[in-house]
Amino acid sequence: MPDAIELLKVRRSVKPREMSGPGPSPSELETILTIGARVPDHGKLTPWRFIVFEGSARARAGEIIAQVFAKKNPAAPISDIEAEKGRLMD
Repeated sequence: MPDAIELLKVRRSVKPREMSGPGPSPSELETILTIGARVPDHGKLTPWRFIVFEGSARARAGEIIAQVFAKKNPAAPISDIEAEKGRLMD
């Protein structure tokens, strides 16, 4: 498994806010999700679906996320609510 070892040597994690476009192609995304569905997790849960937000759906989902956040955090400053609104946009 030398290829796997080499991959692990160069692997790095990136915070979502540090990611930028362009994102993966549809083919690359399908590969990523297929592999992700096979990765074991600590809770022994098996993902059975993924939801991909693209285009204007990202902004619509951000509106809903912000509404839920504001409802759960009534004292939250507007800046926090706006940050939640843009969560899927960067």
